[in-house]
Amino acid sequence: MPDLWKKVRSLVGKRQGTAAGADEGGDVLDPPPGEVRVAVRRPASFAEAEPIAAQIKEGQAVVVNLEGLPLATAQRLVDYLSGATYALDGNLKKVGASIFLFTPPGVNIHVRDLMGGQLPGN
Repeated sequence: MPDLWKKVRSLVGKRQGTAAGADEGGDVLDPPPGEVRVAVRRPASFAEAEPIAAQIKEGQAVVVNLEGLPLATAQRLVDYLSGATYALDGNLKKVGASIFLFTPPGVNIHVRDLMGGQLPGN
């Protein structure tokens, strides 16, 4: 999975520190000009669902890593964020066993590019 993060970071460029809307639990990646920003979040509880949805609403793509969360909590987070993303006309892709990419409207996701030609589970 570290290779996935390296590829995401290389595509958009890592920003030093945190930005508005990002807490100590996530990194914010700055894009090249004309690209969307990407936040990386690892929520510890369902209480973090609303702030993550707010980031998507503000036009920021968010990679959500649910590894280590109880299955019921992870499912609630995915359900909530999926609904919020759908309501915003955004997109959702599973990019790892417990890792999801939620994007605002107008952002195309090419998981095959991130995964080096491999889709999760293949």
